[in-house]
Amino acid sequence: MYRYRIAILSLCFCLLLWGCGPSEEKVAMAQQKYSELTEIHNQVVDAHNQVSDNSLDESLTRLREKITVIEGYDLTEMKDEEIDMLIDTMDSLIESYHEFLEELNRIMEKETAEEIVTIPVTVVNNTELTFSSLTLSQKDADHSRVNILDELSDLVPGQSLTGLMIYRNSHNTPWILTLSDEADRTFELTLPVENYSPEGVHLTLIYDEETKELKLQE
Repeated sequence: MYRYRIAILSLCFCLLLWGCGPSEEKVAMAQQKYSELTEIHNQVVDAHNQVSDNSLDESLTRLREKITVIEGYDLTEMKDEEIDMLIDTMDSLIESYHEFLEELNRIMEKETAEEIVTIPVTVVNNTELTFSSLTLSQKDADHSRVNILDELSDLVPGQSLTGLMIYRNSHNTPWILTLSDEADRTFELTLPVENYSPEGVHLTLIYDEETKELKLQE
């Protein structure tokens, strides 16, 4: 979308260079219309960047393709009547952008109003393993992983870790509990947040010696 914005602004700049069009009045009208198109386009880009819903992506791409066609016009080779038609086309695009902006604002309001449920978590180490690293993060959010045990002691057998927090969004995005033991083995456990109560959940770690798997017992 950023390259899209640059293309529109460049187009507006090129029109400013075309000062010797068919008539000064028509060129000025075209410049003003491109300015309006650029302004509403940038508003839509900003709004689109603020929502996670991608249902409008294809429609916005098609709008971009129509603007690409407009970029191919040379005002110096056009008649006043042709510029009038070009302005009508831009008016139609501007109207479409306003409709998309209204829809994006509705989506933004809906996403903002989505309920976020905070869930307290307690992890109980019911294994014979000692864990030196423990992280909690939403799925696909690796950048937010922080070792909770960094400023604490290792999670030893029989010990509990309280005060942890996760949250449930409207999409029930799962969380990932990642632990590493003293043998540098890493275990990843998926937390199905849709099953958890806002009152909190106790996650008991158990280790299957036969399969060498770490599991959760709620």
